[in-house]
Amino acid sequence: MPVNAPAEYFKAEERFKAAKSKEERIVALEEMIRLLPRHHGSEQMIAQLKSRLAKLRRESESKRGPKKTGIAKEGDAQVCLIGFTQSGKSTLLASLTGAKPRISPHPYTTTTPEIGMMDYMGVKVQLVEIPSSFRHEHLSIARTADLVVLVGDKERELKQLIEDNFVRTRSIAANPREHLPGDIKERIWKSLGLIVVYTKMKSKAVSPMALRKGSTVRDFALRIHKDFVANFRFARLWRHTAIKQVGLNYTLEHGDIVELHAK
Repeated sequence: MPVNAPAEYFKAEERFKAAKSKEERIVALEEMIRLLPRHHGSEQMIAQLKSRLAKLRRESESKRGPKKTGIAKEGDAQVCLIGFTQSGKSTLLASLTGAKPRISPHPYTTTTPEIGMMDYMGVKVQLVEIPSSFRHEHLSIARTADLVVLVGDKERELKQLIEDNFVRTRSIAANPREHLPGDIKERIWKSLGLIVVYTKMKSKAVSPMALRKGSTVRDFALRIHKDFVANFRFARLWRHTAIKQVGLNYTLEHGDIVELHAK
């Protein structure tokens, strides 16, 4: 069965042949692998290209020596944006966080991870855009993140991201060209499995706290200080229009306001 590669594949192949560095060859090979149609006749060719790519990556990393590009987690969760070049990752990052990554019509504009902080009801979620070169040191960030957002508008590309083991944690798909940033923001939050609970102090100040779904008043109190559990008397809880007095094992819901009372 013929491979029937598109014209873009042969352009990437020419870039590979003309490349003067391992890094340029790696980028071109990744593009060639992405552009090859997935069917029985192309399996052997794809396997050969992936083997060559793996060898180039090992040689490149060996030459550079061990390199760590970790991103310190900030906020209440870390979410990585992953997609092929020109998928809209930078635009989505800017829309959701106010960050100012470089946005260009040219491919592979983003060369290092870009970071922004997304606000959700006062809770901060860190978003990290992973460059489309898919370097090992960058992908390691995604593999420890709380959630990965696969960005793109082509189902074939999204499946390939998973098939090539770029994603090893929980993931959702997002298409910035079809979905509003606000809708994507809501999907990210729901996929994180978190709720927002508000702390009400005697000063009447109210501040938000992110907790896992199913958390109790005990979990809430421990996040503030363990003494609140040791000296706990009761908690006053506001939920919608109702006010009630509850104990440590009471399960909290999204939007609850809690005031702790200690001995």
